[in-house]
Amino acid sequence: MTAGWKRRAAGAAMALLLLAAVRENGGNAGQDAVRAGGDPAPVRAFTMGPSSVQLPYADDYGPYQWALQNTGTLKLIPGSRPAFRPGSDGADAAGTDGPDRESRESVRSVAGIDLNLIPAWKQYDAVSEKREVVVALIDTGVDAGHPDLAGSLWVNVDEIPGDGIDNDGNGYVDDVNGWNFYDGSGQIFTGASDTHGTHSAGTIAAAPNGSGTIGICDPAYVKIMVLKILGGSQGVGTTEHVTEAIRYAQENGASICNLSFGTPQYSRELYEAIRDSGMLFVVAAGNGNSEGQGYDIDETPVYPASFDLENLISVASLQLDGTLDPASNFGGKSVDLAAPGSYILSTVPGGGYRYMSGTSMAAPMVTGAAALLYSADPSLTGTEVRARLFSSAKRLDSLAGRVATGGMPDVSAALRLSQNGS
Repeated sequence: MTAGWKRRAAGAAMALLLLAAVRENGGNAGQDAVRAGGDPAPVRAFTMGPSSVQLPYADDYGPYQWALQNTGTLKLIPGSRPAFRPGSDGADAAGTDGPDRESRESVRSVAGIDLNLIPAWKQYDAVSEKREVVVALIDTGVDAGHPDLAGSLWVNVDEIPGDGIDNDGNGYVDDVNGWNFYDGSGQIFTGASDTHGTHSAGTIAAAPNGSGTIGICDPAYVKIMVLKILGGSQGVGTTEHVTEAIRYAQENGASICNLSFGTPQYSRELYEAIRDSGMLFVVAAGNGNSEGQGYDIDETPVYPASFDLENLISVASLQLDGTLDPASNFGGKSVDLAAPGSYILSTVPGGGYRYMSGTSMAAPMVTGAAALLYSADPSLTGTEVRARLFSSAKRLDSLAGRVATGGMPDVSAALRLSQNGS
């Protein structure tokens, strides 16, 4: 990784400061009723909210990404609205009040509740033969012009941009960075409705360029293939488009797919598309019922999170104190891991940054961890990456019986397993 990456990683040790936030998309996104009968099942993005006002650009926000390194200095207190001081390193902000919580309970961060990425990045830097990895982000679109994402996207080198010709003969015209299945075009960004995918992309591979936020993966080796299947004001898509996107991803070299959406309606077509693809899928577990209360998807399934497949990882949302977010779904059999998903700062359209919460934010954390591991050890298959993430998971008492592993990802420990060949 670059010197800029290391400089920004070091900055993550600073104290944290959260912005005031407002709810976005409601606590039940992804759980609305779906049409019965022969119509394709709608799927919705799992974004619980909240989101902040957009941050000013040209500052280093790595210190505000608690999932990368949690120093235990942050406290969320209901009803508070702190001021944000651009340029502040947060040195005097320990215990800073945070956004309103629906639970009306204060939440204090706990040191070490993070992905253990700082040592993992050093381990990754020491690997001499890294594999290039393509991650399919099947979601909304992504703002390819965001400064943190301009070099993070997969490029179809066999396609000539903007000439209106299917140069590579794959059936998609001008699919330079992926494809927009929602609109049926090569235009992967259509505006503010693509916030959800842009945020996820930044979590996975925002560039280490000395400003903005930091992605889990080095975009020199991990590229994001944008496959837009969600759109409109409600972020809705169909299972038909999801399965088409999965086939496109496989045919065009993706190894890992992030799916931050779901539906309560079972689809055999979707099940078979995932089962037969050969790729590793990381899937959001969902954000609860109409009251925003998480529920057990062992008993009330959500798909694709509830599919019992060896190439799928289902992810719940973890708070900064090591407990599940009250809105996160769970399941001792159906959900595999919990990952940071509450108040996650990442990229949004227009060159900005925003806090968002939900299992949609937790899934890209695991996707990034899987991609880093897959890149660091070219001998691994996707299912082997999954097994190493599970066996190296950091066990938390709060997760016992709530997720199958009883833990959260420990990326450094997973890399050590890989390097030891165990």
